[in-house]
Amino acid sequence: MGKRELIIKAMEQLLMEDKGASCSVSDIAQKAGIGKGSIYYYYKSKEELFDAVVDYIYSRKINQYKEVITKDKLNALEKLEFIFKSYRNSAVDSSIDLYLHQQQNAAIHQKSLAKILNLLSPIIADIFNQGINEKLFICEKPGETAEIFISTFCFLFDHGIFEWTAEQIEKKAKALAYLFEKGLSAPEGSFKFLYS
Repeated sequence: MGKRELIIKAMEQLLMEDKGASCSVSDIAQKAGIGKGSIYYYYKSKEELFDAVVDYIYSRKINQYKEVITKDKLNALEKLEFIFKSYRNSAVDSSIDLYLHQQQNAAIHQKSLAKILNLLSPIIADIFNQGINEKLFICEKPGETAEIFISTFCFLFDHGIFEWTAEQIEKKAKALAYLFEKGLSAPEGSFKFLYS
């Protein structure tokens, strides 16, 4: 494991211990078992390091999803269901989530949403193309449709931004399922996994 990864893992651990927000660069270096200068060699600030931690966490999660869907023989709808249920059920550690949703960390939170969009959109676009080949979908612009799908899903259901009731979430998820069934010319009920 290289120093960059040691630093990221140390910061992630401090965040999970609820010490990340108040920790110093010395605390991070001590947790990583390296000199403080090494941290400044790789990262200009603690904020830049936290940005790298968020990037690392989401990249790891999305790569796990990608591994499953490329390994398993699933049709396009099964892959979409797997990804969105996994994403919804595997939120980042609560202490990291709390840090992301603090007002002073809005820029990092925005970057994390952009990271998810950039990582997941090409995967979803590939799945839409698979669905087109399987005659499950009709879609002229799978890449752009995937971006709209992901951005709507991630933003609308971000509990740190909106405090929806369970009933409101279900209504919105049903509306989103309806929009994508119509937008992809998918059979009715295809996107039921968004609210079931």
